[in-house]
Amino acid sequence: MIKYTQQSFHKNCKFMFTSIYNRILNYCNSVYKSPSSKTVKKMKEESARWFIDLLQQRYSTGTSDSPCIHTGNKCVIIMVDNTIYNPGLADKLRGILSIYSLCKEKHIDFKINWTYPFELTEYMLPNKINWIIEQEKIKYSLSDSKIVVIDTLPNIHASRQSIIDKKIFDDTVLNSQYLQYHIYTNSIIHTQAFPNLFRELFTPSEKLQSLIDLHHKNIGEKYVAASFRFLELLGDFKDSEGMDEMLPPREQKLLIEQCYIELKKFIDTLPEFYKILVTSDSERFLTKASTLPRTYIIPGKVIHIRYKTTDTSAYMKTFLDMFLLSGAESLVLFKTGKMYNSGFPRLASQIGNKHFKIHEF
Repeated sequence: MIKYTQQSFHKNCKFMFTSIYNRILNYCNSVYKSPSSKTVKKMKEESARWFIDLLQQRYSTGTSDSPCIHTGNKCVIIMVDNTIYNPGLADKLRGILSIYSLCKEKHIDFKINWTYPFELTEYMLPNKINWIIEQEKIKYSLSDSKIVVIDTLPNIHASRQSIIDKKIFDDTVLNSQYLQYHIYTNSIIHTQAFPNLFRELFTPSEKLQSLIDLHHKNIGEKYVAASFRFLELLGDFKDSEGMDEMLPPREQKLLIEQCYIELKKFIDTLPEFYKILVTSDSERFLTKASTLPRTYIIPGKVIHIRYKTTDTSAYMKTFLDMFLLSGAESLVLFKTGKMYNSGFPRLASQIGNKHFKIHEF
């Protein structure tokens, strides 16, 4: 039987990656009239090489240069492992809900393979849909499985991004015949259906549910949420391998004080019986915010969920923050200067079907 050669493997993988990338880029160019720069071209080439190297470590190449044509039931598997760069919790869950919505429409089997940096089942379990797939049933063969990357692009409105993502899904999943489709994504589709989609897929693990109940009891029924995303500006949070800017000490103190004052003004506008859930990626700011009356902060270490750690309580806090945010009556993201327009509270509001706004000051 004919085996894949090294050259054909590279050719097939690179075509798979760059064809998806070019489809997105061409669509954006037609809409925004902004041709790709040399920097974009270089980034694409480097990403393709990185992508190929990772695939070679995991996937076998099958038995020929042409994939097998399968006529059985298709299965989409959302891949959250250590093969391809993983975004934050909000991006991961948004991608899962988006692709699940398409699979539900098209009656395609849907599974989740979330193994890195933790097993998802430690925190969330299947509810109405059994999305668990055993490792031995995942086909790491390019003859049986198609790898699909559906990645959002910066500075594109959600409605246009949704059109792009659906087009990629149609081209790669609906218009081909493989047994499995291994999808890496943070796509944004059918956000109005997120509350129902989330409930169909997930229920908290027993441990997580007990903590949710505890904090709901402590905070009470009437509360709103205030979120602050500093990235690495305050020097106490690792976001992306040190790529983000850290402010000088004096500017850090000024930013903390500025946010503290703005939070205080916000609290003063609320009825006295409301508490304020405060979430942030900065433990320094959370410590400062805790001195304000009526604030409620979930204790624990803050960590970006893409990093592996032996202190699993840090992951638990992230899920707790999300569930408590989704239970708030309304959510506000505070943003000034170089602070980040975080998708975390926005996703929580979508899951909980609650009002969300960005307060820039």
